[in-house]
Amino acid sequence: MLSQQQADGELLQMLGKVIAIVLLLTLLSILGFRYFGSVDKLSAQGLRVDHTKMLNVLAMIKAQWLSKGRPPEMKLEWDTSGFQDSEPFEIEGYTIVKMSRGGWPLPEAENSMGCKQLWHQLLGREPHKQQIVTRLGSEGDVCSYVATNSDRLSYHLTTGRVIFLTKE
Repeated sequence: MLSQQQADGELLQMLGKVIAIVLLLTLLSILGFRYFGSVDKLSAQGLRVDHTKMLNVLAMIKAQWLSKGRPPEMKLEWDTSGFQDSEPFEIEGYTIVKMSRGGWPLPEAENSMGCKQLWHQLLGREPHKQQIVTRLGSEGDVCSYVATNSDRLSYHLTTGRVIFLTKE
């Protein structure tokens, strides 16, 4: 009889462990689904921040373009490292930007690679590192930047308009 009670006790312990493991796995799966569901929202937030930054950068470029006498291409002068006499921060191949007649930056090449390079010139980051796909519109006048959740940031090359579209 003692061995039967011992077996029942071990069985109850095993049942308790199984229930604890099932509860733990359920909790982890709920947290996992919530985490992976929020990844798309975080991507959209990044594009929302980039929208605001791009608006500010384009306004600065337009002001520089006007103050320099409306040149056909312009050297972007962003960072002076805190010293007035220092040379502007340069990334080789990314400092000179072609300008439209209206004073808006244009991509070097009229394709998605040109839009990708323009993104890097304006915002200082590579779009593929942010999981953003670049596209040039069919008429060649809009650079579109699409996030993984289908949110889109469009930059109109002729007017300087920046439009942020989201599914929300």
